[in-house]
Amino acid sequence: MAHTLREKLHWDTASGQITDAGRRYLLLRADVLMGIFRGLGPQAQAEALAAFSRSVRESGGKSAQSYFEALDNDARRFLQTMEDYSAELGWGKWSFKPYGDGQWELTVHNSPFAAGFGASDKPVCGAIAGMLAAAGELIAAAPVSVDETACAAQGCSHCTFRLRAA
Repeated sequence: MAHTLREKLHWDTASGQITDAGRRYLLLRADVLMGIFRGLGPQAQAEALAAFSRSVRESGGKSAQSYFEALDNDARRFLQTMEDYSAELGWGKWSFKPYGDGQWELTVHNSPFAAGFGASDKPVCGAIAGMLAAAGELIAAAPVSVDETACAAQGCSHCTFRLRAA
């Protein structure tokens, strides 16, 4: 297995795609993506952010599963890989720590979702929550729940997520 995600990515400019083992990636400005959500009314915004989180949980979960399996289902190595790959993909600087029996806290500095959205009275990093839920289900081999307890879009210095068995 390559040491970094960047080493695994195949940049095919002839066909205009970036892939990792058949999974296609896309470079996109965070403010462009999050501007979609920022421009919606409150109810539509909440529904769209929740749909984004579910989509990441499902599709991103497929990538997470392949990485988890490639690491022989080793939770410690998998979480380190998640920290490394998230930074390489521009998803901010992730740091995991256990905070209880089978529970984890994720701190994210420089979330592109919060930065791209701008000031908000609600958390906006559902994509990270979705990815964390997918990763957590692999580690726990059971359903999990994720809460974003602090968001940089709300004026916090970083985003914080809590993962626990559902």
